Amino acid sequence: MANTSYTRSEELKEILSGQETQLQQKMDEAKDMASFLVELVDTLEVTMSNRSAKGDKEKPLRYCTHIMEQLDALGWDRVTLVDQDLSRVQIELCDASQRKHLITARFPPAYPTIPLTIAPLEVPECEDDQLASQRGLSVGGLSLKQGLALEAAIRQAEGQLEIFREFWDVMQDFDERTWVIDPEKPTRADKMRRCALGNHCSIQVTVQPLSPRSMPDTKLFGPTASIAPMRTKLYQNAGLWDVKKLPRENLEVLLELEGGFPSPVSTNKDDINVGCGICYSFRFEGQVPDQLCSHAKCQQPFHRVCLYETITTSAPKT
Repeated sequence: MANTSYTRSEELKEILSGQETQLQQKMDEAKDMASFLVELVDTLEVTMSNRSAKGDKEKPLRYCTHIMEQLDALGWDRVTLVDQDLSRVQIELCDASQRKHLITARFPPAYPTIPLTIAPLEVPECEDDQLASQRGLSVGGLSLKQGLALEAAIRQAEGQLEIFREFWDVMQDFDERTWVIDPEKPTRADKMRRCALGNHCSIQVTVQPLSPRSMPDTKLFGPTASIAPMRTKLYQNAGLWDVKKLPRENLEVLLELEGGFPSPVSTNKDDINVGCGICYSFRFEGQVPDQLCSHAKCQQPFHRVCLYETITTSAPKT
C-alpha cells in the first residue's frame, strides 16, 4: 500500500501523537487495508496499555478540560469525591423524599473518545418481568444508558430513582417505627425486614419494589402457641388491607396490634425477647436464632451453633 495516506480524528491524533512515522511505515508495508487496520488496533492497544501502566499521571489537557466542563455544568455542590487523576467522580443525588444516593462515574484514559461509564445504583432487584419492562428497567434493577454525557446520565438516574421512591418510603417507615432485627444494616437494595413482635416472636416482611403498598410476603417466627393465632388473624383479616395505608399500618390492623409494633420509641430493646437464650444476643457470627425450645414454659430461641457448643462441651467425655 505504498504512497497511500490516511486521515485521523482529533482524538486519534492525540492518542497516536509521535507515532506518525511508524504508522506510515506500517501502511506502506501492509498488503491491504485490513492488514493495516490490524496493525493500527495493535498500536492503539499498546499505547492505551502503556498509559494505564503509568497511572495516567499526565492527562492530556483535552481530557482534563472536558471533565472539568462537565462538572461545572453539573454543579460542584453535588460532587462528593474526585480522584486526583480525575478518573473517578462520585456524585450525590437526592430523591423526592430527600434521601441521598451516591452515583459513581468513571472516565477512561481515552475519554472522550471512549465514553464515561456509570456504576450501577443501589436499588432492589425486580422479579416482575412485565412491570419492570413497562417502567424501563432490567429485571435486576436500574439500567443506565452508557455513553451519555455526565449531566444527561445524572438526569436519567434521577428519573429512574423516582421509580423506587415509594418503595424506599415504605422501607424507611419500617426502619423508623419498628424494631428491625434483620438485616442488621439495611441497604437501599434490601426488600426484606424482620420486625420484632415481642414474647420471642417476630415477623419477616418482603416488599414488592414496584408495588410496595400491596400486601407483602410475610413469615412469622416464634413459639407455635404464640404465632398460630397471629397467622389466623393475618388470613382472616386479609380483606382489610388498604393500599392507601403503609404496609406497617396495615399489618398492625391485620395482626390486631393495639399498641402497634414494638419500636425504639415505645419499647426498650431488652424487652423484645428475640435474643438467644445462651449468648443473649440476636446475631452471632452472622447468624440469627433459628432453633426454638419446645418446652411450653421456655420457648426461648437459640442459635444452632450455641446449642451445639453447649451440648458438646457439657457432654461427658469417654
